[in-house]
Amino acid sequence: MIYRFAFIIFVASFIAACSGTGTTIPAAPGDQAGTMNFIAALGRPQVDYYATPTQSSWPEYIRMGPDGNLWFTEFYVNQLARITPDGTITEFREPADNDVEALVTGPDGNIWFTSPGSNRIGRMTTTGTFTMFDIATPNSSPRGIAVGPDGNLWFTEYQGDKIGRITTAGAIREFALPTGSSPWEIIAGADGIMYVTDSTSDDIARFNPMTLRFMSSLNLHRFDNPWGLTIGQDHNVWFTGRHSAKIGVIVNGKVTEFKIPTAGAYPDDLAQGSDGIFYITDSLRNSISRFNPATGTFERHILLDSASIPTAVVAGPDGNMWFTDPSYTDPARIGRIKLN
Repeated sequence: MIYRFAFIIFVASFIAACSGTGTTIPAAPGDQAGTMNFIAALGRPQVDYYATPTQSSWPEYIRMGPDGNLWFTEFYVNQLARITPDGTITEFREPADNDVEALVTGPDGNIWFTSPGSNRIGRMTTTGTFTMFDIATPNSSPRGIAVGPDGNLWFTEYQGDKIGRITTAGAIREFALPTGSSPWEIIAGADGIMYVTDSTSDDIARFNPMTLRFMSSLNLHRFDNPWGLTIGQDHNVWFTGRHSAKIGVIVNGKVTEFKIPTAGAYPDDLAQGSDGIFYITDSLRNSISRFNPATGTFERHILLDSASIPTAVVAGPDGNMWFTDPSYTDPARIGRIKLN
């Protein structure tokens, strides 16, 4: 018993000390010879970390790029970055030092992103050529961005209580939500409707990009604080509720929510893996929750090291899950959960 307790302390210390490109962090403790068997027995995969080259970069969003690699934003150092499946990172600094937050691959094969500080929408080629477009509403604070079914980019204006449309040529038009909505994330549903998390009003707003009209909102529970959005393998819209510690799914206009059973859960982003499981980042608990939609139950969560702040998550081209990890200490990191 004493030996096992001492070894757990040793492993915890080792995990906390590990960082840097390609550092492997086991997701659960165990003796060195049997660590991987122990992890496999628990169904808890291995996690690898890759340090960002620039210090204090604060990687925030991560999404698939047009070139088969993953791309992420580095908010505090005004950069976009690419990470290959083998963990090689290349950074691209926005020339005018505009900040960068959310990003998406546009229908034109470029990377499109939001810049809340400069009140602009940005476009970058995969070779690093930037173009910025001004939003008419002052201090609108654009946040989320997604491709719509109409071939345009759609984005949220967190402070402006609006959503906006930008064509690939850079023409912008805005559409007002009710005051106090504070929209954060946006995504196109399989039904051709744009879904928007209204973080203040506790609604999921719906907008028809063909008629250019808002539909009736989907009312959630008070203080749900809807945040992240993704499309599941079932073609339905799934979302996180940060304050309510729930995830939810929208099926034919009806909402079903599932409570994360772990105390203090604070779900941010979510994405479905090649294994059919939803992976849900929890920035306050240094962990990633897992939800099985086939059974409607949560599986054992993946506990990361104490420095982790898992933020955004996405399924990678290699069949693994990748997430941003600004970290409480430098260097910031990109994490990979090995499913294969």
